[in-house]
Amino acid sequence: MHSARTYRRLLLTTVLAFGLSGAALAQQAPAAGNADKATGQPVLLSADTVDYDEDLGIVTARGKVELSQGGRLLLADTVSFSEKTNVVTASGNVSILEPTGEVMFANYTELTDDLQQGFVDQVRILLSDNSKFAALQGERREGRYTRMENAVYSPCELCATDPTRPPIWQIRAARITHDQQAHDVYYRDATLEVAGVPVMWLPFFGHPDPTVERRSGFLTPGGGISSDLGTYARLYYFFDIDESKDFTLEVTPSTEDGLLLGGEYRQRFATGSITLSGSATYADRARETTAGIVEKKEFRGHLFGTGRFDIDERWRWGFDVKRVTDNTHLLRYDYSREDILASRGFVERFEGRDYLALNIYDFQDLRPGNPEEEPVVLPMVTYSALGEPGGLLGGRWSADAGFLSLLRSRGNDTRRVSSAAGWRRDDITSFGLVSVLKAEARADGYWVSNLRRPDGSVEQDDKVRLRGFPHADWTLSYPLARQDATVQTLVEPMVMLSAAPNLDNSGYIPNEDSQDIEFDYTNLFRASRYPGIDRLEGGQRLTYGVKTGFYGFGGGSSTLFLGQSQRLQGDADFPGGSGLRRRTSDVVGKLELTPSPWMDISYSFRLDSQTMAQRLHDVYGVFGPSQFRVSGSYVYLDKLTQNGGLATRNREELTLGISSALTDRWSVGINHRRDLAPGGGPVLSSATITYQEDCLTFQLVAERDNTRRTGIDRGDRLFFRVAFKNLGEFMSPSLSGSVFGQQNP
Repeated sequence: MHSARTYRRLLLTTVLAFGLSGAALAQQAPAAGNADKATGQPVLLSADTVDYDEDLGIVTARGKVELSQGGRLLLADTVSFSEKTNVVTASGNVSILEPTGEVMFANYTELTDDLQQGFVDQVRILLSDNSKFAALQGERREGRYTRMENAVYSPCELCATDPTRPPIWQIRAARITHDQQAHDVYYRDATLEVAGVPVMWLPFFGHPDPTVERRSGFLTPGGGISSDLGTYARLYYFFDIDESKDFTLEVTPSTEDGLLLGGEYRQRFATGSITLSGSATYADRARETTAGIVEKKEFRGHLFGTGRFDIDERWRWGFDVKRVTDNTHLLRYDYSREDILASRGFVERFEGRDYLALNIYDFQDLRPGNPEEEPVVLPMVTYSALGEPGGLLGGRWSADAGFLSLLRSRGNDTRRVSSAAGWRRDDITSFGLVSVLKAEARADGYWVSNLRRPDGSVEQDDKVRLRGFPHADWTLSYPLARQDATVQTLVEPMVMLSAAPNLDNSGYIPNEDSQDIEFDYTNLFRASRYPGIDRLEGGQRLTYGVKTGFYGFGGGSSTLFLGQSQRLQGDADFPGGSGLRRRTSDVVGKLELTPSPWMDISYSFRLDSQTMAQRLHDVYGVFGPSQFRVSGSYVYLDKLTQNGGLATRNREELTLGISSALTDRWSVGINHRRDLAPGGGPVLSSATITYQEDCLTFQLVAERDNTRRTGIDRGDRLFFRVAFKNLGEFMSPSLSGSVFGQQNP
């Protein structure tokens, strides 16, 4: 028979045992009683039997013992408390589940009543991110430290068929100490093992535990040997300033350029965020002169930044900054491969289907040998509004307006005011005919300074140009579908009639946004095949095409589109070679074949309307299963003869790739890009070998870059990267450039 004293003592045992933490035995036990006085939560006990030995002063609970308090649960075969020694013990299949998701397993635990000191035998700890500790013995000290002797740590899953096999990687140490207050894990006499093989010995090593999302400290370093920088290292230190901002400092010493300092600052506000990054060094810079390539020390660096801020529910503003001191700094230090940097500031407003934006742009062109001056856009204002469907004559209205100012130190200065009012109606008849009727009237005004005409002459005086342009088009299509067994066939002929006044696109209006003409299937049915509005396509024309497709119920499909346009007037002022110069346009189309998951082909083309000669080919294909997959692309674009007789170089480029998933974990890949145009050659080649597990990624990369730039050596590059879960990513020093004997001439 058990007295009330017995149960009070048992409750004390319960509370003390429940001080255990998932990482090792918790920090402080609350006072005894019917409930935890610190939290007000009751302690619940379930056991087969409860005994009290008055002579020894020991309370014991046996048989499927369960102690629960709040979100914490202790399971054991036996739990006891000694009044004389003030020691709590739990034995037999001990498990302690924490509210954080951590679980400790042990055969036997022994703790003092204040839980500041303790001992655990055969301890195994499962952390919240599925990482694991295991040790022969564990010890609790000062209510803060858990020290494990002859222990291992790994975040990797054990082999399902043979759990005795070592994980893919683990850290084995003579001692592992977990500081639960600082949330750090320290190792003494540690060895990093990969697949059971020791690969690195560390006398002392440490890292944050999985509860740490971020904190100040060194990040994974980098470095290598390069013909550009010589021998170099890249060191990073992360400053966790507070919950809303941080800063990463970069220090890159090199034998060729000396010291480079860089960094990235990030901050989040209540209404937005900002990110700023940059670098600075004082080093040699190569320049091409009449006497050859000359190197001179000067300041080099870059600044990138992004900001986005909400003013209210409708308004927001922001900025993007991208500036660099010279054309090769970003490539030299592997910051970016962009060749045109765009900086802008903007304010925009969203209201239902209405949109208003004010933008300011500044461009920096890093392409070698490009003589064109990029303008400053100050400002560009756009407004767009869209009406309700079916609100106006069964259709919906639209309104667009804009202002654009382009400023240059030399060449055209252009200011443009534009406006357009449109209407569109979509109908489907009872027998399936689809009708789309569109109409638009636009008015544009230009104020131009230093207008350069196509013949090369320059008009010094300011010129004002006005232009009005109405146009309408009516598109009809009739999709026909048929089902045969498991295949559905679709045939959809379509025709569009366009009407607009003839328009003289001569040089009296500068061409800022309509120069890059790429006529293909995507813009065949557009009202104007020019990409912008500085040039507009007038006159009357008939556009026709047909789309056919076969769609299998299993997911496979094959489609083909062919189309052409016929102008009712004479030749237009499109550039020669564009496919739109003659009354009858070139034939454009696209073929897509996806019969199965291992085959995907996309082929778009343009053929000369008279000779059927190739003018544009753009092919992309993927063949084969994941075990052996071949991918490739081929682009051919016939040269465009611009007004004035100038011609650009043909573009012809081939890209090939082969990849193979040798196993579930191993894969290889080879890629090659080649310029096939006259005077071209290989551009970039690479090969990769990848091994990927749930907790480890290893990749070996070899590259050959044949791009020629002043101040940047070209050649080979070889490196590997290893990413360990919870430890970070390590990239080996890379060997490149003159190491393999290939440089710029």
